Amino acid sequence: MTEYNGNRKEEILARSRQSKKDEGVEHATIKGLKLGEITGGAMAMVLVFLAFFLGQPVAFFAIGAVIFALAFGQSLAVYRFKRTKYLLAWVIISIMGMFHFFMLFLAATQEWTVILDRFWRWGA
Repeated sequence: MTEYNGNRKEEILARSRQSKKDEGVEHATIKGLKLGEITGGAMAMVLVFLAFFLGQPVAFFAIGAVIFALAFGQSLAVYRFKRTKYLLAWVIISIMGMFHFFMLFLAATQEWTVILDRFWRWGA
């Protein structure tokens, strides 16, 4: 029985060595992504507070749109695998937030008139 377990163990190790996946690299990548999310989120919060307290609504709206875009991407990626109502709600909320802040940004910069003008000329 021990010989069978030993052969099985060697077989598993041989298959693992042949595969192109490096679990250490995968683990480091996941850790790096989590650290990036934490530091990116912290920096975004600092920028949001500075934009708010310094009276720069355009920057506040732009940062809000980016934060919701990141939330959308992450929640959609997880929702595609787990398919829970909670994640679906996050996908919908993040789309709405992203669209809302983007529209506020366009309205604050008054670029929406330029964009609409170009859109209508292109379509005509």
